[in-house]
Amino acid sequence: MTTHAVATRAPQPTSWPQQPNQARQVGHGRPAYRATLNLAAIHASPRPPEGPTRPDGRDPRAPPAPSLPSGQWPPRRSHRHSTWVGRRLPQARLALALAGLLVVLLAGPAQAHVIGVGGRASNYRTEILDITPPVPGLTARVLEAGNQLALINHSGQEVDVLGYRSEPYLRVGPTGVDENQHSPSAYANRYTNPPKRSPAGLDPAAPPRWRRIRNQPEAVWHDHRSHWSGPDPPAVTADRGHRQVVVSHWQIPLRLGQRTALIQGDIVWVPGPSPWPWVLLALVAFVVVAAAGWRRWYGLFALLVVVAVAADLVHTVGAFAASTAPVVAKVYGFFISAAGWVAAVIAVWQLRRGRQQAGQLLLLLAGMFLAFAGALPDVGALARSQLASTLDPTLTRATIALTLGLGLGMLAVSPLNPRTTRPTTQPQETGG
Repeated sequence: MTTHAVATRAPQPTSWPQQPNQARQVGHGRPAYRATLNLAAIHASPRPPEGPTRPDGRDPRAPPAPSLPSGQWPPRRSHRHSTWVGRRLPQARLALALAGLLVVLLAGPAQAHVIGVGGRASNYRTEILDITPPVPGLTARVLEAGNQLALINHSGQEVDVLGYRSEPYLRVGPTGVDENQHSPSAYANRYTNPPKRSPAGLDPAAPPRWRRIRNQPEAVWHDHRSHWSGPDPPAVTADRGHRQVVVSHWQIPLRLGQRTALIQGDIVWVPGPSPWPWVLLALVAFVVVAAAGWRRWYGLFALLVVVAVAADLVHTVGAFAASTAPVVAKVYGFFISAAGWVAAVIAVWQLRRGRQQAGQLLLLLAGMFLAFAGALPDVGALARSQLASTLDPTLTRATIALTLGLGLGMLAVSPLNPRTTRPTTQPQETGG
């Protein structure tokens, strides 16, 4: 019986030999090579055993992923993902920084312009004494910490508010309020500090040209006769710690047909509180949130971010409730504040899922909006007695200090912190 030997080919090792002039650099500087496929070697190489798979694609025989203890920060992503995002981190950080700077720059003109979301804090209180002679159904009140006056007319007749040159400025009737387009006072009252020159076409001696600005019998306007906007007078400079009358019996003339009436009041200096307790509160808030972020105490850090959003929300609600600004200005201010709130909540959610880079970028954006757009424009309220808010002054100052400290602390643990952007795993070198 003849036996035949069967010749078998030894399996060739699977390799990717380097071809001349075909090497190129990719990734982190490791060479990638072109090669020809050895199909016989591929078929001869062992295959992984087949078996049932889970819906998420994981091998059911693999050990379960370890769960995180409560309150700890999630692990970072792989080095490959961290490097991919890291190459794009400077551009994203620059874009967010420019966006925050733009918000701060746009907030400057809004503070100088009276048509904003609310009046600025001050130590000068505007008080209305009376309307002389009294007119039944005609009342006046102070709004926005002296920044605005309101005249409510339920007398059944038209009342003209006279301007700085005794020209007709506002006409308050039973059906609404009209503004004289030829009045220089209408232009000057749009600014906290009146401009020295008025545009051409404003003539106090010209016949009035009325334009309807409100459909209710209530006029709201800024008047420089009842609001102190200049430097402190010598009496205040000499004694800043005591209450004193700065302007006694300011007057705004009214005309009712052939009669004349006067709104009279005082401007009083009221010393503000010491700002140092609120500065200390902001500093403590900054240190706590920065420590929680750097030490990766996720539970405490998430709680502090929620506190920052809640403090800014309370402060915004109080300012909006006291504001007499147009709806457009309020909507703009609301979206600026809401952008910071949404960014903060999404940042916490992304960090909880382990998406460090995305969470830190959103944290940078949220900190900018909360600190620079939400708290910084009102930081003067910490040392002022007259606040444009419907909230208690102490609560208002506490919300401003918390928002400022926590917002700056969020910036400290954003991508500006090199510790939170450095990968924890090293690249794995693969053998040839």
